[in-house]
This record gives sequence, structure tokens and C-alpha cells, in this order.
Amino acid sequence: MSLITIVPNQIWYAQQVLKFGPFAITSRMTVVRLQSGKLWIHSPITPTPALIAALDKLGSVQFVVAPNKVHHLHFLPFMQTFPYATGIIASGLKKKRPDLESYATIDDAGIELTGSSSWTAELQAIFIEGIPTLRETAWFHQPSGTLILTDLLACFGSNNTGVNRLVARLLGVYENLTMSRTIKFLVKDKSALARSVKLLLALDVQRIVVSHDQIIEMDAKQKLEQAFRWLNL
Repeated sequence: MSLITIVPNQIWYAQQVLKFGPFAITSRMTVVRLQSGKLWIHSPITPTPALIAALDKLGSVQFVVAPNKVHHLHFLPFMQTFPYATGIIASGLKKKRPDLESYATIDDAGIELTGSSSWTAELQAIFIEGIPTLRETAWFHQPSGTLILTDLLACFGSNNTGVNRLVARLLGVYENLTMSRTIKFLVKDKSALARSVKLLLALDVQRIVVSHDQIIEMDAKQKLEQAFRWLNL
């Protein structure tokens, strides 16, 4: 399990395959090296020996983030592997995972976390309102113009075949950066979601990193606007 460069000397990712019957989906962990040289980990995957070794070559893991109420499966194993790191979990996740009670929580505003001052100048956090089942926080890496999302948006490329391609088409995310039909179904407050999306659209986005499948490098700002056109902002 290797690390792949997104932005040289700043951002990398590693992927893990998750299987749901005949459907297999990749889940992406994103790594940001802060100006301090420390590492910020978004949506951790299984900490295999190869991945641990790759991270050790980049720097010291200082922050580990479970960014929504779905991406938490490998958070605790990751924290056990890097016990000196600060673990930060999604708002509402403690009710779902009482074993994570001791970890810091992303507040609903998505900002000003205790002890986070070493990265708030580089990483802007935007809590996504209106989807209580997800309670996701988006992160914008200002030095590189990189928007880091989890499940809010997805885009499955043409490399997906068979069942994967069929499911991606059914969800509306085949070769299309958008909210999947599943996530749209979970929206409980469209006006609140729109408020959050307006904050995302105000960012100078150069690329979009999502947890599932494609990274958007071309026309990222335009595609971000298209993804939320259905909100009629």
C-alpha cells in the first residue's frame, strides 16, 4: 500500500479496496504535510506495515481526522499505531462509537478545535449542514487550492467496469462529479446545505480530492459549481 503524490511535497494519498458483495469501491486516505513538517491524516485506512513505513518517510503523524459519521472504521487502529497523534472525529460520532469518547470532536462550525492552531492557517474547515446522517466536514488546503471531501461528492471513472460501472451509473456519479443519489436522499435541510455549499463555491479551488475514485484536477471550480447546480443557488 503505497503513497501517491497529489501535490509535490504537500499532499499524498493511499487507497484501500472495500467490497460489498460483487461491488468493490476504493476508499482514499489523504495526507497533508503541514508547514511544520508534521502530517495531517484525513479518513485513515488500515495502517499496514507498508503504509506506516511510507508515512514515516514523510514525517511524523500529528493529526488524524475521521471526517464524517461513516469514515471511522480504521480510525482507532490508526490511533493505536500513532498514539502520540491528536485524533479528531466527526460531530455526532461519539453516539455511534462510544469507544471514541476520549477524542476531540469537530464542532458544528468546523473550526477552532482545541489544539488545532498549528494547522488552521493552512486548512480551512467547513461543516456541511443539512445532512445529519453524514455530518461531514470539508477541508480546504489553502496553499495548494485543494478541496478535500469525503462522501459529499463522488466521481467514478471509465476504468470502472461491470457491476461497478452499473452502480456508478445508477448513483449518477459515473464520469460525473456530483452528489450521489444516495447522499441526496439523506439531505434533510436543503436550505442549510445550500448555505454550506456557498462557502465551498467561494473558495479558490484548484483541485478536488474525494474519498471515492477520481481526483478532479481539470476545471475543478467549474465542476464543483456544476455538482451543486441542482440546489439552484
